[in-house]
Amino acid sequence: MELLMNTQKECQQLEVYGEYLKKIPELLKQLETVEKMYQKAVLEEAMLKDKPLDNHSVQLYAERLHRIKEQCEIRSADIRQQCTLILELKSQIEAESSVLRALQS
Repeated sequence: MELLMNTQKECQQLEVYGEYLKKIPELLKQLETVEKMYQKAVLEEAMLKDKPLDNHSVQLYAERLHRIKEQCEIRSADIRQQCTLILELKSQIEAESSVLRALQS
């Protein structure tokens, strides 16, 4: 039997690789949630356009929706950057790991 995981570095790389494989779906789920929140805020903003702007409650609610949209945009950008980074690091491990290369062939 040929031992594939014969170095400490290799074992650590595979451990990190496994963490990346778990993290990617979590980030995608978070992105889906943020995008749904954003879409709902856009929908509600459109619904508010027919309401009188001199109404204080309408103004407060419109401001709240605007803040929600801004927060969603910031969070979405952050999640996308995290995904990009993790996918790049995952690809790097795939390219460097002799264990993964051996298992792919």
